[in-house]
Amino acid sequence: MRTGVRGIAVAAVLVTALAGCGGGTDPVGNDAISGISEGEQKVPPVSLDEAGMINALPHSSDLTSGTFGAGDPDLVQGTEASELCIDRLEVECPGGKIVSMKDLALVSSSSDKGVTFMLVSFGTEEEAAAVLKTLEKSKKEFDGPSGRYTPVKVESGGADESFAIERNDFVGVYMRIGTVLSYVITNDFGREGAEGAAQVQVGRLKVVAAGGDPDA
Repeated sequence: MRTGVRGIAVAAVLVTALAGCGGGTDPVGNDAISGISEGEQKVPPVSLDEAGMINALPHSSDLTSGTFGAGDPDLVQGTEASELCIDRLEVECPGGKIVSMKDLALVSSSSDKGVTFMLVSFGTEEEAAAVLKTLEKSKKEFDGPSGRYTPVKVESGGADESFAIERNDFVGVYMRIGTVLSYVITNDFGREGAEGAAQVQVGRLKVVAAGGDPDA
């Protein structure tokens, strides 16, 4: 059964409008950066300040496959941001400035169904792209007690670069949107549910970066 995520269609429309085209996601390793020169004008990359890093995180009401509870979002900077990067992503994040994160879990259930949204802001797109590339290499090479991850195709809904992996009930979607790295990991969501959650994250992030209210 397809996992419902409120606002996917709306987010997709917003992403298309903000991006100016309906193109797909570039694979990790593509040298194209969204802030490249177009003629004589330079398109500024997507970026977020501290408030934006919190507002861009999805709310429990964005997910409609059940009732989800959430604690307060975390926001850390400097050394704490570096430590959280290593703890959660298991790679270093050189150039990472701010990290925000929120966990959502299905309530009133014995299920382990839940999702974690994490954002890491960098000073430049190149720094964010380099960490995403390192992440992809690390996940593809990982071989732990539970086995290896399987690369899967997930439509991110407008990220500049992305990759996704799957193992048992886990699906992780890793994306770069401008200077921001996004990490969406799900448990018991299925691939379609993880895809929907990733699209909601991209949609909210782009609306916030453009100065809009994703909850309007």
